[in-house]
Amino acid sequence: MKKYVFIILFSFLVLIFFFNRGFAYYDEGFILHAAQRILQGEIPYKDFDFIYTPGTIFIVAAAFKIFGESIIIGRVLIMVIGVLTALLIYFVTNIISNNKLISLLSVLVYLAWGPTHINFPWPSTFAFSLGLIAAYFLFKKEFFYSGLLTAITLLFKQNFGVAVFLSSILGMWFNKPISKMRDFLNFLIGIATGLALFLVYLLSTNSLVGFLDNFYFYTVKKIILEGVAGSGFPSGVKGLFYLFPGLISLIAVFVAYKRRRKYIVLPLFTFFFYLFGIRPTTDYVHLTILTASVGIPLVIIQSNSFHFKRLFFSGLSIVVIVLGVYTGIWRNYYRWDSSLIKQKYFISHPQARILVDRKFASAIPQILSGIDQETANDDYIFVFPNAPMFYFLSQKKNPTRFINLPLGLHTSQQEQKVVDDLRKKRVKIILTNELSQSWSYPLVSDYILKNYLKIKEIFEFTLWEKVESEKHSEVQNI
Repeated sequence: MKKYVFIILFSFLVLIFFFNRGFAYYDEGFILHAAQRILQGEIPYKDFDFIYTPGTIFIVAAAFKIFGESIIIGRVLIMVIGVLTALLIYFVTNIISNNKLISLLSVLVYLAWGPTHINFPWPSTFAFSLGLIAAYFLFKKEFFYSGLLTAITLLFKQNFGVAVFLSSILGMWFNKPISKMRDFLNFLIGIATGLALFLVYLLSTNSLVGFLDNFYFYTVKKIILEGVAGSGFPSGVKGLFYLFPGLISLIAVFVAYKRRRKYIVLPLFTFFFYLFGIRPTTDYVHLTILTASVGIPLVIIQSNSFHFKRLFFSGLSIVVIVLGVYTGIWRNYYRWDSSLIKQKYFISHPQARILVDRKFASAIPQILSGIDQETANDDYIFVFPNAPMFYFLSQKKNPTRFINLPLGLHTSQQEQKVVDDLRKKRVKIILTNELSQSWSYPLVSDYILKNYLKIKEIFEFTLWEKVESEKHSEVQNI
């Protein structure tokens, strides 16, 4: 019992430096604003689009309902998930290795790359934790619960739910003759139970059609078929680093198959988690949670190695940990923003209560003050193309069904719907987070430039105010 208390306290002390620093107004705002819309009475897929399955925003909305809406509540939630996941990793790896030091190294790998790099609620983080629980239940031969957790993982992020499903099927294949169907059927019943409950929710909220439409349009059409979010795979040394989690997991699969087959579902889980997470968008942000999982297959390898090999892979674990701590603290936060070591200015706004860098310490109060001065409490604002955190912070409603408009993801018909909503709801204030030359939506861009004037510029942000067409024409002619 003492060792588990130690893991909890140790993980908490590690994460306490990270959880309240940084400001990802694009991706974190995407999740928080979606959860906010749920609390405003809106239903995902029916009233607003959401490109993922809805588990993350449901759990964040529940936390907001209980503790209040603020960035810091979402951060505390993910810190708790991080501590519990670290405890689960230690528990599982200690069963495999019966070696406290090796298990502690696997925990440190997770902490160094997981909730330290993505310290806000994000679907991949939840999916990893839930998928690991599903794999553990399969290892313990609790097939129904493993299937149920697989379905729940799917409801947090669709690609990782498929990864857990495939790893579970192969894990059962390697450990049981295919002729024994009872365990497989219990697993499928667990999945069916979870998906049936979700189907009941969709039907009862009249959101099934919207869910299917969102799933096809964003996941199948845009991401898979059109490759809107696609990126190239790095080459050279960087490419090897990006391949590292997958290669280690694959080695661990072979080791487990030869020597410890009853544990094979665990490296299979991390291997498929890697395969379904590294593409189509291969970048540092997507790599971090994949690297966080690598401590588990490293334990499989170390626990089945001779002394020299064990020392080598223990040393490799330490290198991975050091790189994770270094990049987490001293490299750019969430790839695009200044390092966490520079995030030391407290934002006391009740919807924030986090530490940010000097730029955002200046920008956030100015932006929110500008919005408050020009709008009434029940006014809509429009944030374009991708800074949805300012809906959340300003507590203003979004006039459209789209949380953000990134990457040229939406069609001209959807653009026109945005313009119609701006007209219909008489949106007075627009906040943009890019220069107008970079806007990728011509219909929305043209409407803004013809009907709004700049009233304030703050770093990359601009506040625009609606003007009468005659006044706008006079200004344009000056």
